[in-house]
Amino acid sequence: MSGSSPVSRHLVLTAFRFVLDGLFVPLSVVAGASWRFGILFPSKLDAYAPAMLAAALVLPSLSYIGGLYSASFPRFESWVRVRWFLFSLAATVMVLMGMGSVSLEARVGRGVLVYGLIILTVCYAAHHFLLPRRLRMSRLRTACLVSGADDEMAAEILARSSPQIQVVGLIAVGDAFTRSGHLPLLGQIDGLESLELPQVVDTVLVRDQHLVMPRLTPVLRRWRYQGIEIMSLADACEMVLQAVPLPLVTESWLFRASNQSGLLYIKKLKRLFDITIALLCLLTLWPALLAGIIVVRLSSPGPVFFRQIRLGRLGRKFVILKLRTMRLDAEKDGPQWSSGKDDRVFPSGSILRRYRIDEIPQLFNILKGDMSFVGPRPERPEFIDQLEQEIPFYRERLLVQPGLTGWAQVKYPYGSNLEDAWRKHELDLYYIKHMSVLLDFFVLLETSRTVLIGGNRKSDAHITAMHQWNKLGLGLD
Repeated sequence: MSGSSPVSRHLVLTAFRFVLDGLFVPLSVVAGASWRFGILFPSKLDAYAPAMLAAALVLPSLSYIGGLYSASFPRFESWVRVRWFLFSLAATVMVLMGMGSVSLEARVGRGVLVYGLIILTVCYAAHHFLLPRRLRMSRLRTACLVSGADDEMAAEILARSSPQIQVVGLIAVGDAFTRSGHLPLLGQIDGLESLELPQVVDTVLVRDQHLVMPRLTPVLRRWRYQGIEIMSLADACEMVLQAVPLPLVTESWLFRASNQSGLLYIKKLKRLFDITIALLCLLTLWPALLAGIIVVRLSSPGPVFFRQIRLGRLGRKFVILKLRTMRLDAEKDGPQWSSGKDDRVFPSGSILRRYRIDEIPQLFNILKGDMSFVGPRPERPEFIDQLEQEIPFYRERLLVQPGLTGWAQVKYPYGSNLEDAWRKHELDLYYIKHMSVLLDFFVLLETSRTVLIGGNRKSDAHITAMHQWNKLGLGLD
């Protein structure tokens, strides 16, 4: 199969657009200063550097939080895009002006600000309103290899719900049954019979079992040498859903996932990333932590902090630290699932949970090394034992460091049943395979969005697409 993952290409494209927006800020200020003073590089630029750097981070961060880099932004919500566009510009201007309150020398003059804002608005608008189609990943034109009903159902889901993938048709293996009235049948592979693909097809989607069928592998190799990309169906679903449906996960997929993760980042850089971000968060969030402590103290008798045994990397037990948001007798009937509307939570505790204030003490777990900043959420031992009986490969999550936040947390709301745990595990497996400094950074931005809007909703487009696998019989019924 091709070594270049479409998921990785999507991540790199998002990073490119993020950096591009960031570069617009200093370039606009430099151009505005040159316009204002009539000199190519005025001496004032050195003093503007702190303000430019701060604003260059604020603009793309707000763009990401507002969904401006999303290729699937609904047209009927284009006013939301305009609102975030204007809000991001206004916040960038406020940062440029606000640096003057920190250092008078760093204050960007009004003339430079006006000229720079004109240039920035033109560049920023061109990027997000005129060029999004040109910057979007090219649509894959695929044929799906089918050897059973499950393969056909998967191809139909991709054809219905994916703007990134165009399923041209099906290629039957042997006497595989194909249903009439849906995707067209492009041909049939029987034995070593060759099959010429339509010129419009540039990718063939396969399941792992297809790669070990003697009658298929010669044909697949020939297509590969002809320039046709051979892509795993699981990889295609990852690109569309940003999760991997568990029915498509095999031992082969898990091994490929372990090879794809960046070991240098996991072993060395991730720990440095965790310590740096945790210290910065403690410096900025201590007022929120103090307010949370006061709220718990005034709202409910008992200890302020909640301690509980969780399983970390390789199954090691540690004590997680949180602000208490439930009554003291919350588990008088034994361990229970937590949910978004849990009647065991006292009123002010629900506010702390909604805006993730109760999670702030886990920064100390991160500094101690029990947790990472980003990763699968650490689970209780009794729930791990229960869920691994119901969910395939559930203990794979214990191979990496658990996180304060994670891909599943920003893409899915509180889980309160087995199906929610199943869906979150599909998202966690996606993260385990693709974990990197880029993905961790974007998870932090997604977390900021979750905090700002006060939680997630199950109506998210990706969650809806994931549930389609159930309706077609490829997941939970």
